[in-house]
Amino acid sequence: MFEQVVIAVDGSECATRAARAGIALAGMYSGRVTAVAAAHEELDEGTAREILGEVEELGADAGVPVETHVIADRPSVAIVDLANRVDAGLIVIGRHGNSGIRDRLFGSVTNRVLRTAERHVLTVPGEGPIADYETVLLPTDKSKAAREAVAPAADLADRYDAALHLLTVIDVRSEAGPFSAGGVDQEYVDSLLADELTDLETLADEYATFTGDGVSFELATRSGTPSTGIAEYVDEQGVDLVVMASTGESSLAGQLLGSTTDRVLRLVDVPVLVVHPDRQ
Repeated sequence: MFEQVVIAVDGSECATRAARAGIALAGMYSGRVTAVAAAHEELDEGTAREILGEVEELGADAGVPVETHVIADRPSVAIVDLANRVDAGLIVIGRHGNSGIRDRLFGSVTNRVLRTAERHVLTVPGEGPIADYETVLLPTDKSKAAREAVAPAADLADRYDAALHLLTVIDVRSEAGPFSAGGVDQEYVDSLLADELTDLETLADEYATFTGDGVSFELATRSGTPSTGIAEYVDEQGVDLVVMASTGESSLAGQLLGSTTDRVLRLVDVPVLVVHPDRQ
């Protein structure tokens, strides 16, 4: 699944962490890494080659083959084009870049890559765990896109011998509709959460038929705004990796999973794997 990994670097500390995370993950799959740096006004070709040399050293230390490319193009275009050329199963990129202009990396380069790449994308934050994933979280809204995130999440949990948590967060006021104008009582909330837990148990049974015997599911429900609920769960449970779909149908909260994913990327300090629905 992740035998060919493209890693984007720009010399920032966050990009170096992304390189470490991508190399470690490629190693788990006995895979290869293609590292890319885009030479442009803020990053000359010589510096780009030095940065890529450091990635090669990281790969050599981990026993992972690394091929490097300096491309004179807009960073997001260079990353996506190279991923297409090598048929990468995964793009790994940091959420923040260097100071100054490149400090807006998530708002520009990473954001564009997430929206244009027809690949899974692992976004790596500037701090927190990046390699040893013991707890993997899969938020689900029961949409088709969310279901397609199960296979990558389960495969990673299996390889890392990690617990796989399924979480549904319900926006109670949206679910209650016009009846929520005067507030809803706890009995109603408890009823919604109980129904969702039953649905999650059904989903877990369904998912277990194609995830293998090595994956066990932990089930949880929360009420609140989906992105906030997910972020709080990450902190409460010490989640090491979040796996989410890039797009989704309307969830019970009346929100697109895609917009929830955007918000989660800004709220959590752990790697987030954004799954593209057309890649398996």
